[in-house]
Amino acid sequence: MKEIEVKILNIDTKKIRNQLKLLGAKKVFSGEIQALSFDFENLELKQAGKSLRLRKMGDKVEFCFKGRNESKIFKAKEEIEVNTSDFAKTRKILENLGLNQIKEYHKCRESYQLGKVKFELDTYPDFPAFLEIEAPSEEEVKEWVLKLNYTMEQTTNLTMGELRCQKK
Repeated sequence: MKEIEVKILNIDTKKIRNQLKLLGAKKVFSGEIQALSFDFENLELKQAGKSLRLRKMGDKVEFCFKGRNESKIFKAKEEIEVNTSDFAKTRKILENLGLNQIKEYHKCRESYQLGKVKFELDTYPDFPAFLEIEAPSEEEVKEWVLKLNYTMEQTTNLTMGELRCQKK
């Protein structure tokens, strides 16, 4: 499956929540997320623009591969995601395969869904809140950016790691 999304930075979370509810989006998750990124010792995944992530959201555990970004405007990547029943055991499997944990992060997330479109309100302890809009196509992402009263010029396709580097 392909992930197609953008971020809108420095949002007013209360305003976005209200807009999403008015548009008919349903809240599907609210809580803390713990995520670990893995790579080989030589960082071959990072150098190839790819990543492996193990994530815990409430009781749900996801393991995900992401390919390289294929767009200058959107974050458009191959994404293969599976659910697993045990965070610690999945982590151990990855380590036993020779992968190293290269990053760990925690964030608070509110997830909303409207049809096949996902809206994620993310808050990190040291970074302003932002909104991710993910849809099956670039046109649908653009449509929802506009419906929420933003422009594509106000969006970014940067990852959180890239945003942190820009902040420094």
